[in-house]
Amino acid sequence: MVIYMDRAEVPDVEQIRPEVLRYLLDKAQRQVGRFRMLEDYYLGNHPALRGKKGEGEVRVAVNYAKYVVDMALGYYLGEAVKYDSNEIARAGAQRGGKIDLSWLLYWYDFQNIAEVDLELGRGMGIFGECIELCYASSEQRPRPRSTWLFPGNAVLVCDDSVEHRKLFGMVWERRESLTGQQYYTMTVYTDRTIRHYRSADVKNIAFYPEGEVQEHWFGEVPMILYENNGPRQGDFEQIISLIDAYNQLLSSRLTDKKKFVDALLVFFGMTLREGDEGRLARERFLDGAPLDARVEYIQKTFDESGVQVLADALVREMHKMTQTVDMSDEKFSGNSSGQALKLKLLSMELLVKSKMRRMEKGLKERLRLYNRWLYAMGEMDLVDPAEVDVVFTVNRPIDEEGILDLVTRLQGIVDDQTLLSQLWFVKDPAEALENVRKQKEEGEKDE
Repeated sequence: MVIYMDRAEVPDVEQIRPEVLRYLLDKAQRQVGRFRMLEDYYLGNHPALRGKKGEGEVRVAVNYAKYVVDMALGYYLGEAVKYDSNEIARAGAQRGGKIDLSWLLYWYDFQNIAEVDLELGRGMGIFGECIELCYASSEQRPRPRSTWLFPGNAVLVCDDSVEHRKLFGMVWERRESLTGQQYYTMTVYTDRTIRHYRSADVKNIAFYPEGEVQEHWFGEVPMILYENNGPRQGDFEQIISLIDAYNQLLSSRLTDKKKFVDALLVFFGMTLREGDEGRLARERFLDGAPLDARVEYIQKTFDESGVQVLADALVREMHKMTQTVDMSDEKFSGNSSGQALKLKLLSMELLVKSKMRRMEKGLKERLRLYNRWLYAMGEMDLVDPAEVDVVFTVNRPIDEEGILDLVTRLQGIVDDQTLLSQLWFVKDPAEALENVRKQKEEGEKDE
């Protein structure tokens, strides 16, 4: 989470007063309940499953919270994010500048940064915000690495100016010693150092320094805030009441169905003899009944169609409010054309474009932190993040036949590299065009 403070309250970030740390801990603890509630919904621990069950009661929960988050996540982060120098960088390189991201991308690949991106995107979708921590690995020769932090235990402190510049960051945790004594630990990250603190207990909180002060080479506070949207709400936070209503409706529906199956068998004009009940249950047959006797089931009226209409309405509202597409809808795909599919996916496109813009800001901040570390190690030159494009690959349905037809008809009208860029299986159009040129030259030599 992020907390805004007057810079005058922290004149020296290297010597933070204990009361400031205690104030920040108190603010963070107030939000932990909300974050845990959202996490429970994503994991399927819904209120509909809690509490003591009544006799014959059935309880179920359909995890639309997870569906909404994972659907959007796979749509824009299903493939790894790519980094490429843009036109500004290429123009600078022609003037003698040097744009080389090889070492940066090597350390990204070394730690499989795509998995970290997925966790950050998932955290954004669940909690509405997420924090990434850049740190030094524990190897003999430390390397920059990244991890995501639970937003309830991580706080990024910024000033209250319009720019919201970072002051410092902190990560706290409640622990217990072998003697059962509970206490808090806190790690504070500034633009230069890492300091550790500890409290004696959890009642009279007073933090005191612990261990040695460590230095880092990221050049600024190594914590990055990723916001899902302006209000920092999760993808499903707006539809929690609809999820609860759907779970309640489905549970009641199954409970009624179970009671409908357990109907009462009533005999008219006769009385069962001793042992007839067991014989009837065992043999499903009973003889000796009077001619005018009859047997009927007493059943509860069950309006299945009316309940289904209400359930479908709740599902439609959930998809509408979260801007996600119901892939199980039979009317979604069918024989729709590529253009029709684009229109049906418009709401999802708008959602993920907003997510990509906000995530791009954080990814460029990470690039700047890693770049400063590697520059301090002498492994690469300083690079302006504005010279690097962050490229997301959206996993939308592809009209393969339509694309191939379009590329074929535009040959001779549009340059080959542009046409190759339209083919979904070509990752690098410039490299593909060069390979085509070499193949033609080799063919001419053979002739």
